[in-house]
Amino acid sequence: MADDQHKRPVNAKLQAEIDAQLNQHRVPKIEKKSRTRIEKMILVMSWLMVILMVGSIVYAAVSALGWM
Repeated sequence: MADDQHKRPVNAKLQAEIDAQLNQHRVPKIEKKSRTRIEKMILVMSWLMVILMVGSIVYAAVSALGWM
């Protein structure tokens, strides 16, 4: 067995100090706010635009092949 696998003794005071330093740098959890009406409308419109663009690309490819 390697020496790294053995547990090293832990200094409780040092460990508490390290934990306190780590807790200072943690980002507090932010509550997720709900989307406003305008944000929902923009999201729907952007998805609609994406669907229309993909549809037009498919239509152009089919037209180029002469299947229609």
